[in-house]
Amino acid sequence: MQDLEVIFRTAHRQLRPRTPVPEIQVEFYPFAGLNHTARLHQSRLLIRLSDVFTDAPVEVCYSLALILLAKLYRKKIDNVYHRRYRTFILSEEIQERARIARNSRCRGAQATASLGRHLDLSVLFDCLNERYFAGSLDKPRLSWSAKKSRHVLGRYDATHHTIFISRIFDTMAIPPYVVEYVMFHEMLHVKHASRVHDSRILVHTPEFKRDERNFCKYQEARLWLKTI
Repeated sequence: MQDLEVIFRTAHRQLRPRTPVPEIQVEFYPFAGLNHTARLHQSRLLIRLSDVFTDAPVEVCYSLALILLAKLYRKKIDNVYHRRYRTFILSEEIQERARIARNSRCRGAQATASLGRHLDLSVLFDCLNERYFAGSLDKPRLSWSAKKSRHVLGRYDATHHTIFISRIFDTMAIPPYVVEYVMFHEMLHVKHASRVHDSRILVHTPEFKRDERNFCKYQEARLWLKTI
């Protein structure tokens, strides 16, 4: 822990060479994943790092220190530090550790029944699975969202293998092809796993985007969703 405090003091001097270094306290915390926080309170800098990072290399910890402090102080840093951090966290070992942490510590959103007032997500999934995937997709849990969200219309939770669809679509007033498209989009997340490219996670891969255009009313659905 002493080494981490030295790393953060060094990073602080690099970012703010003319400013006295505050008292720094660094601790590992059992976050549900790769989360980290930096908070300045009464001239004390309080740092919490994910315990997934307990044996991270010095150069990665230094990059993370610069990233956290740059965000705290609204400073810019060389992109090399971001690339070094992302390369480390996207390694198979760290991703597996993060997955285990999420599964053991995060309860996730509470899934409800697939049957809504007007639509049954289970029936919708089965129809789309046969039409576009030849019935090959493994059926996840299906749930309406707790609220009528206009910002998150659909979401696939890979950790809990669950598709959530916003309750805003549980109505007969919206054209059926619109909610079909939203469900189809989330089903593509089941089919196409995210992958790492250029130190970044690609959620919508080229294969995902190609398959998405196979939806029969792709353009119409996207245009309609812009009105929400």
